Amino acid sequence: MTAAHFPGFAATVLVGLTACRGASGPKITLRYHPPAGAAYHYALEQQSTMRVDGGPRSPMPEQAYTMRMYYTQVVTGPTKGGTGVTVTFDSTALEAPGMGAGAMQPALDRMRGMKSIVVYDDRMHVLSAAFSGLAGAPSPITDQMGTSVKAMALPLPEAPVGVGDSWVSEQELPLGQQLSPDKPIKSRTTHTVREIQVVGSDTSVLLAVETRFPDAPIELTQQGQQVTMKLSGGLNGEQLFSLSRSVPVRTTMGGTMKMKMNMHGQARPKGSEMTIAMTQHTSLQLAEAK
Repeated sequence: MTAAHFPGFAATVLVGLTACRGASGPKITLRYHPPAGAAYHYALEQQSTMRVDGGPRSPMPEQAYTMRMYYTQVVTGPTKGGTGVTVTFDSTALEAPGMGAGAMQPALDRMRGMKSIVVYDDRMHVLSAAFSGLAGAPSPITDQMGTSVKAMALPLPEAPVGVGDSWVSEQELPLGQQLSPDKPIKSRTTHTVREIQVVGSDTSVLLAVETRFPDAPIELTQQGQQVTMKLSGGLNGEQLFSLSRSVPVRTTMGGTMKMKMNMHGQARPKGSEMTIAMTQHTSLQLAEAK
């Protein structure tokens, strides 16, 4: 299971926003209107661990890895329905205990130069995203990178917000792409304005971010066997959004998702309950802006 499967635990394929609560004080409108031609260089780091807490596979050792990705966003300007952006993946590195040094590097090197043409609306919803490798052909890797790029978007509120105001976004987890549940698996993220900062000609909004996973049972079919899965846990962090550049300046998120899976039916084997815990810490930093 790779970082692309759980990119920040916050893939934004389908987003719905509602205002949650109000606060006194000045309010500002957050919109995605970056200057055409601007280039934003980002560094993304994800530290992830996965362990089996219970069930027949609990003696398995903990799996851990660290992924570092560097990419560039170039704003191509207004297009039909929104703003066009070209994302280029500059380099990717993966470290994992037990994996030989450089074992994954040839595959990661082939990702260098991959591009994505993304269109955002003015509230930073992803309207479309087309991915290609160096030869212009899509691949399974480009599909995974597509999920990662969609996760980088920050859904913006419809109404103006001030300190203490919050809004909620619903996000379809890429977990569903791997497990094929009977319906989409969605998390809910609350964005709360913590501070409004004015430095020179730029105004930035510091947001507290809290993501919670659905606790209702999820029905799956795995290898012909009916499985009921329950999720628990969540992520917490903060994000700094620049109004003049219309992009996140930095993001930090961390937390744990637990998946309790219970096989049932006539073919139910002994010891069929299993709990998997996935812990992730993610940081995204704007390295340079032109």
